[in-house]
Amino acid sequence: MIKKPSPTKKDPPGPAGHWLFGTLPEFRRDPLGFLQKCAAYGDVVKLPYGLAGDLFKRQRGAAAYLLRDPADIKYVLVTHQRNYERLWVPAAKRIFGSGLLASEDPLHLRQKRVMQPYFHHQRIKGYAEVMTQKTEALLACWGKETTVDLAEEMMRLTLQIVCKVLFSMELSDEAKDLSEAVTVGQYHITRQYRSFLAMVTPEWIPTRRNLGFRDALKRLDRTIFGLIDARRDSEAMNDLLSMLLHAQDEDGSGMSDRQVRDEALALFLAGHETTANALAWTGYLLSQHPEVESRLLTELQEVLEGRTPSAADLPKLAYAEAVFAEAMRLYPPAYILVRRALNEDTLPSGLSFPGGSDLFMCQYWVHRDPRFFPDPERFDPDRFLAKGKDERPLFSYFPFGGGSKMCIGESFAKMEGVLLLATIAQRFKMTLVPGQEIVPEPLVTLRPKNGVRIRLTLRHESNGREGLNYKNEGDR
Repeated sequence: MIKKPSPTKKDPPGPAGHWLFGTLPEFRRDPLGFLQKCAAYGDVVKLPYGLAGDLFKRQRGAAAYLLRDPADIKYVLVTHQRNYERLWVPAAKRIFGSGLLASEDPLHLRQKRVMQPYFHHQRIKGYAEVMTQKTEALLACWGKETTVDLAEEMMRLTLQIVCKVLFSMELSDEAKDLSEAVTVGQYHITRQYRSFLAMVTPEWIPTRRNLGFRDALKRLDRTIFGLIDARRDSEAMNDLLSMLLHAQDEDGSGMSDRQVRDEALALFLAGHETTANALAWTGYLLSQHPEVESRLLTELQEVLEGRTPSAADLPKLAYAEAVFAEAMRLYPPAYILVRRALNEDTLPSGLSFPGGSDLFMCQYWVHRDPRFFPDPERFDPDRFLAKGKDERPLFSYFPFGGGSKMCIGESFAKMEGVLLLATIAQRFKMTLVPGQEIVPEPLVTLRPKNGVRIRLTLRHESNGREGLNYKNEGDR
């Protein structure tokens, strides 16, 4: 048993912040840039809330801290996770309700126990064919050469996949409306996180933003409750919505319509938004690194020989998996986690703090720590091949979180990411359209702010089929 260091009451270093609003103004202007600057203060950084923030603290002496030490992060997310709850603003609670994405124990534990069997890796493999079929259909629409916004295309593709897997429905105006409403909700959640005023402004006040958010909530509820009502009146189907409607706890109890709505909405967001963003960033990075693209194509040629990948191919696509993992290191779709301490505690690093304190763990920041990832801004998938993975501490890389609240769809997202990447990359060369500024936009997820304009070129014809001959095309 490792002995923890003696607790210290001394405040760790950190930015001074504004006397009234603390570090919030700087964070609001440039969240990722501000978090990167905090690296200069060390592994534990105090973030002053200012007088305004102090008014909202639940306990005297509570503060906010930014954590970078993997041992501290593991302690909060895993070892002593029962002392920490997720910190959600009112808008997030309105959208996600009591689903897995927002609930706490004992409800969270119950719901995860009910849903976990349906996310076993063997069951997840059954969705692989849907993923590749939808991808092949999209590639056919691209023709031999076209220019697209890759972020937009990946959002549309993953939306088609999640609609089929979750609801057994094809992409429709209803599904598009659902996605647009979720985006409105993301912006509203982000505003509340970055502004005390937005967080405490009652939603019944008819501001333009409140009205837009209320309309988005109505659209979400109307769509999902409509799907639930229709499914209850029909035969069960082989999709996740039917699973939710028929799932039972150990005592035989099922979920209410409201609980099904909350879980379905969380799966809808996690099932297309995060993977779409990760794939957009992956395509952008490949377009800038021909040596990585060339090596990826060599693996695809050896394993697939031009055919569409399947779940059975995944163990052989080690480099494709490493490419996707490295893209999520640099641009993690979920880029920050926040926990609030229920009671006083002491971290492995020695920091002691009272209950009510908020702890921020930023994947975007930790994933760029040169101690764990030398030359951290370099795109290098070799970091995620066997030897490199074993040399890093746990929670130096945690794109899906950790502990009991770790993303339940991790296996789904990884499989989808690798299958879509393999299907697209072996058929099309991706070239970044010049003159763009590709920058991340940190909302609830990390999006490319202005999209990613990519020129797609079908690879050479061979053996009577397009897209098979791609030897040495990384330098094309």
